[in-house]
Formats: sequence, structure tokens, C-alpha cells
Amino acid sequence: MSVPLLALIVGAGLSALAMLQSERLLNREEAHRFSTRVEEIHGQLADRIRVYEQVARSAASLVMTFPDLHWTAWNRFVEALDMPQRYPGIISIAYARAVAADRAGDLVSSMRAAGLSTFRIWPETAGAERVVNIFNAPVNEANVRAIGFDLMSEAARRSTVERARDSGEPAATRAITLKIDEAAGARPAFILFQATYRGDPLPPSLEARRASFTGVVLTPVRIGPLVDGLIDGQRAATRTATQIDARPDARPDARADIGIELYDVPPAEAGFPLYRSPRPLDAAPALSLIRELPVGGRIWTVRYDSLPDGLVTAQDWVPGALLAGGLALSIALSLVLRMVLATHSRAVELAGEMTASLRLQEAERRQLFTQAPLGIALVGTDGLVMDCNPAFAAAAGLPRQDLLGADLRLRFGDQSSVFALEAALHGESGKLESDQPLLLGGRRSHFSLHFQPVTAEGVLKFILTFAEDIGEKRRAEQHIQYLAHFDALTGLPNRVLLYDRIAQALREGRRDGTRVAVLFIDLDRFKVINDSLGHSFGDEVLRSVARRLQAGLRECDTVGRLGGDEFLIVVRRVAEPLDAARVAEKVVAHLASPFAVGGQNFVVTPSIGISLYPDDAEDPEGLIRCADIAMYHAKEQGRNGFRFVTKEMGAKSRERMDLEGSLRQAIREGELFLVYQPQVDTLTGRIVGLEALVRWRHPDEGLILPGRFLPVAEETGLVLAMGDWVLFEACAQIRRWRARFDLSIPVAVNVSGAQFRDGQLPAKVARALDANGLSGPELEIEVTESTLIDDIESAAATLTALKERGVLIALDDFGTGYSSLSYLHRLPIDKLKIDRSFIHDLSTGASDASVPRAIVGLGRSLGLSVIAEGVETQEQLQLLRDLSCESYQGFLFSRPIPAEEVERLLEKLTVVQFPVQPPVQPPVQPVSAE
Repeated sequence: MSVPLLALIVGAGLSALAMLQSERLLNREEAHRFSTRVEEIHGQLADRIRVYEQVARSAASLVMTFPDLHWTAWNRFVEALDMPQRYPGIISIAYARAVAADRAGDLVSSMRAAGLSTFRIWPETAGAERVVNIFNAPVNEANVRAIGFDLMSEAARRSTVERARDSGEPAATRAITLKIDEAAGARPAFILFQATYRGDPLPPSLEARRASFTGVVLTPVRIGPLVDGLIDGQRAATRTATQIDARPDARPDARADIGIELYDVPPAEAGFPLYRSPRPLDAAPALSLIRELPVGGRIWTVRYDSLPDGLVTAQDWVPGALLAGGLALSIALSLVLRMVLATHSRAVELAGEMTASLRLQEAERRQLFTQAPLGIALVGTDGLVMDCNPAFAAAAGLPRQDLLGADLRLRFGDQSSVFALEAALHGESGKLESDQPLLLGGRRSHFSLHFQPVTAEGVLKFILTFAEDIGEKRRAEQHIQYLAHFDALTGLPNRVLLYDRIAQALREGRRDGTRVAVLFIDLDRFKVINDSLGHSFGDEVLRSVARRLQAGLRECDTVGRLGGDEFLIVVRRVAEPLDAARVAEKVVAHLASPFAVGGQNFVVTPSIGISLYPDDAEDPEGLIRCADIAMYHAKEQGRNGFRFVTKEMGAKSRERMDLEGSLRQAIREGELFLVYQPQVDTLTGRIVGLEALVRWRHPDEGLILPGRFLPVAEETGLVLAMGDWVLFEACAQIRRWRARFDLSIPVAVNVSGAQFRDGQLPAKVARALDANGLSGPELEIEVTESTLIDDIESAAATLTALKERGVLIALDDFGTGYSSLSYLHRLPIDKLKIDRSFIHDLSTGASDASVPRAIVGLGRSLGLSVIAEGVETQEQLQLLRDLSCESYQGFLFSRPIPAEEVERLLEKLTVVQFPVQPPVQPPVQPVSAE
């Protein structure tokens, strides 16, 4: 058995003995304290019984002294006793007079004469002698009920009265139920009787006492208040003493520590208690004592139990504390011994662990050194290589064995590396980059070298030399630099580098007093190539264009790509504008030759805008902006040419930008509104349809017609948002007219090419119809012929989706494009619209009616309805009737009018079935209805 375990066992045994001894001492002390408390409480209980007997004697003396005592004097006597406070448990003090049965009537008469008008003796049946209750105080409803009761009518009371009469001493009944409690329920009580006599207070013999017996004083006592008051008094005294002692463990609200059980028989006969003091249900008495209590000539039994009072006493914690403390000390001693014994072995283990840790650290350092991706060499103070890792040997391109012991001052391939090593040998760290071989005879790359002296207490130990091959990193940086300044597709300078080249040219121009020209080049209709042949084909075209542009320039000039199909040429040392024009002509000529890409030959034409420094602007951004403006004017003038920027162009461009900004605000702020032009049957004059047209009410400029803002909307993409608004607003207006007029004619909405091509048109139309509860035929979609001809397959799919939703399809401006029976057969079209140019030519005689007649015949043969637009004279209308054209629209019947005026026409349409008269309107000059 080990020493620590032996010490633990001995300590635990001693602790257990100490605990048992302390328990015996504390139990003995507790038994003595309990016995003392019991004797104190029992003495007080006996004293209280004797006091109550003395109260009965005093009341008897009063009756014997004043035989004719009035009941009111009796009440005053009892009230003066202050029984609830001084004599807890006594309910009342009464006097019962002894009277012969044949004299009972005289007693009733005298009591009634004394003021008790309802006095009677009860029960009426009785023996030869009666003892009748005539006084009972204090006066209350319960005590009054006992007046007139004959005590001799019950055996228990009669026997006790006789015992009191014969003994002359107080006599007590056993536990009984008082007459005043019979209705409310049994409550344990007893009655003390004290006999009264004529003359001598206590006649000497039994015969004399019976002969002079006049009655009894009876004192009913409830057992509960008698004993409870005693216990409560003890607790109050205990609390007072506790507060006075002010002990740290004192608790003023502690429960009673003694329980009392009261029996009205001697101890040998004690069975079920007639009283039991309140106690916890689970309280088990630790100690019990039984005492005899004399009560009115009887022997009662009192049992006292020791109850837990809720306080933590020494008996509760001292033995456990002794045991716990002893065990703790034993365990501590055992642990100390264990630690002392384990110290030596632990020291040995630690030494072994430290040795193993040092070896592991050395192995880890060696592994880190050998496996590090960075080249590391240890160079001694003599410049010789002490050690190097495989990464250093790989960077040098030489075997590791050839490097050990080599003098780096003689082997470095770059002289600057030798200087850096010499500085490190003198205590100065250094970094450098070299594009020479790291060591003579080794591989060549781009290296980063770092020399770090390592010292100990100020003495140089060796030089840590780090070598990193950064060749790949440098090449990646160069590639990133290239991508940042050159276009990835064509290899030309990009926007960033172009701005830099323009800035250089401007500095040169300021220095030399020469001009700089900027040529902005945009390829005409390049989008058609991308859309029809694909983006890969378009990319090859852009590369071919870049090669031709580079081929025709001087070395000092720069050509670059801004993005998309836009190129920029920077021309230096321009003496006069004609020099820039010659460059532009050369560009047009170079691009005029057909391109052969993917087995196809085609021509790409440029539109070129030219700006000059310092004539038009003095900074790169201004020159590019001016050249861009001029390029747009070149496109407007027919493309495949060049234009110099002018002040008028700048003003027009600014006006265009202002209009774009205002248009954006108009869409956002709700400045757009719709007007409607009726479509009329050529024969009957009835309205057969309406066309919704957009207008703009500018807050400052007033009404702006579509001819001014629609081109801007199409170029900037705002036409998509505008078209969505027109579509939803027209459907909402149809819903309102259907609800009011039961509108049955369709309303036409124009769709731009951008709307038609974005792929979302069928879904947007469906949402607009569903949001307004429309089925489809109420709406007619108008699309221009030129929009459809670009991509017949896609157009057919879009129109089919619209037809499936139920809307009508009208082909607008028919006859101005590539009209062909082949695509008309493939497209689900409902109506053809003859362009207004053909109608205008009919009235002026510029052409005959062959084209309109052909369109009408074509439509009839295909089962399509035909409508003519732009009808402004009766002559034009008559010609259309002659051609059997079904319907028309134009200023002849009505110009485009607001919804309010349309409603007046619709009211006429719903009231009469005759041709509707056109609305009264001021004479106007023929202008475009769009």
C-alpha cells in the first residue's frame, strides 16, 4: 500500500470518529435544551389552568356575597375581566341557579321581571332539581342562546356539576361541544364549574354542602386558543430574545420548535388527541416527552414533540463540517505526498520531453529550410556558402553539392549582387532585383535577392541570403500592363492609352506650335454584320479594319480602338486642316476595298468626324467629344465620308443632349400623353378604329411633336420605356371606354424596332391586357415593314406569340421597304397600311395609282384589310373609293385628338347608326400625323 493512500485512510478514520463524537455531544445538549423548554411550557400551561380556576372561584364569591345580583351587574363584572387579552380560551363566564323543579315557574317570573322578557327554561323535561343558566357574559348572540339551559338535563354536565357541588372545588368536564357551537360545528372545549352556597362559602360536610347548594359558576374554555396562545407567547418571547441577542444565525420568523398534543384522559388511557398544535405535515419529532396536567379535578395528558424550526443549528452542520474538513485535510495531505513522490519521476519525464521537443524543432527547422519554396542560403562571414536549400540550387540552376563552400563574391553573375553581399558582411541588410544569372554558369531569369545579417550579442554569425525567381511574376505584370493599355481584340491602343497619346501630342503641339488632329471613326451599319453573321464574324472584320488603319499611317501617328466599332486616330504635327482631311480620305480609300472574311466579300464604309487642336478644344476629352459630334453629322450627310466639327454642330449636339435629359424627366414625371386619330370606313364614314399617338407637353417649351423627340428616344434607348408606357396607357384607356361605351373597335399602338427586337414584347403585351381585363382583339399592334425584314424568322416567332394572345397585327408603311409575297405569306398579319407618301403623290400627280392599286389587290388576295394613312383631301378619298380601299385615316376626317374629344365621337357612335360627322376643328396645313 502506498504512503499517500495510507495517509488518506488514517485521516478519513480520524475524521469519522470526530464526527460521531460531535454528534453525541450535540444530541445530548439538544435533549437537555428540549427538556428545559418542555418544563417551562408545561409549567405555564398548568399555571394558566390554575388561573382560570381562580377566575371561577372569584365569580362564585361575587354571587355568594350578593345573592340578589342583577344580570347587568354580572355583565359589568365579566367585561371588566378583559378575557380575550388576559384569559385566552375563556369564551364566557355564566351563572346557573339551582332550583327545585316545582319552583321553576317562580324563577322564570323573576327573570322576566328583571328585564329578560323572553326568558325560558330548556329543555322542558327535567328531574327533581334543576340548575338553570341565568347569567352569561359577555352578552352576544352566541352567549344569549345558552340563557335558560338546564345543566342537569345532560349526563356529562350533570355529573360534573354534582362533583363540583360535593367537593366545593372547581370541577372540569371532559372535552365536549358547547351549546353555542352545536350549530357551527364541533370545536374542542371543556367547562369549569365552581359551586356556590348559602351562608358559609364552603360548608364543612358533604350533607351541609348539598343542603346549602345554590348553583354553579361555569367557565367554558376552548382548548385551541388556550394552548395556541401559550405557544404563540413562547414564540414571541423567543423572537424578542433573538433580536436582543442579535446573533448572526438568528431568524425572527423561525417556526415553533415544539409541538403539543393534548388528551383529556390520564397517560395510560391516551388515544386520539383532542388537540394538536399546527406543524408541518412531514415533520418527524426528534424528541418527545409526556406530562400529566391536573384540570378541575381530572388528570389530562400533554405530549410534547421536538420539531424542526427551520433554523440551521450546530447539530446540522458541525458533524458534517468536521467530516468534510477532515477528509479535505486528508486528501490534501495525500495529494502533497503524491506530488512529492511524483516530482522526481516527472522531472525525468520532462527532461525526456524537452529533449524530444528540441529534436522535433530541429527536424521541423530542417524540413522548413529544405522544403521552403523560397531559395535560402547561409553565407559565412568569409563569403562562403555554409548551406543552401534545394530551392536556392534550383534558382541558380546548379547542383547543391557544387554550391557548398563556394565564394559567392566570385560566383554572383551580377556585380550589384556582390556589392550587396559585401554590405551585408558589414552589417547592412539589402534588397535588389537582377535580370542576370544568379550565379555564373547557372540559369538566367529575373531574380529578387535579399541579404540579411544575423548577429548574436553584436557579433555577426552569418548572412541569410534569400533568392526568389520572379520571372513569371514580371511577365504577368507586363501582360497586365499590356491589357490595361491595349485592346485585346485588335491589339490597338485602348481608350486609356489613347488619352495618354493625345496628351503627349498636345504637349508636343504646344511646344512646337503645331496642330493636332483627332479622327473619330465609326463603321457604318456594322450592327447588321454582327446580327446577321454573328459576333465572331464581326470580330474578324474589326481585326481586318484595324490592320488597314495601321497600314496607312505615319509612325508618329496613333490609331486605337475606343470600343465596339469605334476607332480613333491621333495625327501629330498637322500644319493645316487639309492635312487631317488627307488622312481621312486615305482611311476612306483603304476601307473601300472589299473585305474577304469567312469566304464572303463585302465593303465596310466609315463615317469620320475630325476635330483640331487648338481650334476646337485644348484637352483630350474635348477633342474626342468634338470629333464624335462631327462623326454623327457625317452619318447624317450620307455616311462613307468625313466632316470637320463646327460651332453649329456643337450647339446642335448640346440641344440634343438637353432634349435627351428632358425626355428622361418627361417619362419619369408623366409629361407624355396620348392622342387618338380615328380610322374611318371609306364608304359609310363610320369609325372602324383608333390609332394611339404619343405627344409631349414640355413644362417650358409647350407641345413637342414626335418628329423631334422620337429620333432621340430611338438612339438613346429611351424608346423602350416610352413604348412600355404607351402600351399600358392605351390598354387602360381601352378598359375605360369599354366600361363606358362598350367599345368594340380596336385601338392601334405603334411599336418601335427596338421594342420589337428585345424579345419581351409578347410578355409585355400580355401583362398590359391582363392588368386591364382585356381579351386581345381590342388591341392592334402596328410594326413597320423595315423592322420585320431584318430577321424574318425572329419576326415570325414574335408575331405568332402576339396572335396567340389574340391581338391584331398591322404592317405599317407598307410599300416603302422590301415588299415580298414570300414573307407576307409567312407572317400572321391582319392589315396593310399604305404609306402616306403614295397618297400624297395621288393628289399632286407625281405618280399614278398603280402602287396603291397593287397594295389593295395584294391585300384582298391575301385576305388582309387595307387602310390608307395621310388622307387630307376629298380627291384623295374619292380615289381610294375607286380603288376599293376599305378604310382611311388623316386630316380630312380628323387630326389626332385627346381622349376627351374621342369620347364625344364615341357617344355619337353609340346613339346613332349613321355616318359620324368629323369634329369641328380649325383649318390646318397638311403635316405628319405621327
